[in-house]
Amino acid sequence: MQSKYGKILKHIPKLEDHGHLYMYYGDPYSEECYVYDDEKDGKNLIVSYECDNLCKAIADEFQYDYKWLDILENNQINLENIFDVDVETQDFDAIVSLLLYLDESIIFEDKFIDALNNGYLIRLLKRLKYWK
Repeated sequence: MQSKYGKILKHIPKLEDHGHLYMYYGDPYSEECYVYDDEKDGKNLIVSYECDNLCKAIADEFQYDYKWLDILENNQINLENIFDVDVETQDFDAIVSLLLYLDESIIFEDKFIDALNNGYLIRLLKRLKYWK
């Protein structure tokens, strides 16, 4: 039986193996990625198809049912310090809100890349798995 959040959780093993290649700045490691050229500084943002799939799955599952900013504010979670949040003690709404925030952060800052590199995204997904 497929987990309710299977489209999201299926990424855990891939993130554990090569999460740093989901999204990064540099040169493409394969042809299975999107390359966004930044004309200001000349760095390419590389987004793997797997990363795009994960971000779309998170948005499709949760974006219309959760007011993530309100939930994070109600839980007194400061966006500047999200990596200090103890993921393992957060409730479902907070976990979903943090995932949605990281998904949104792709547009305006590199928190998503940081979350890939420091293991935070994997921790969030493993906590989400708790409620499958």
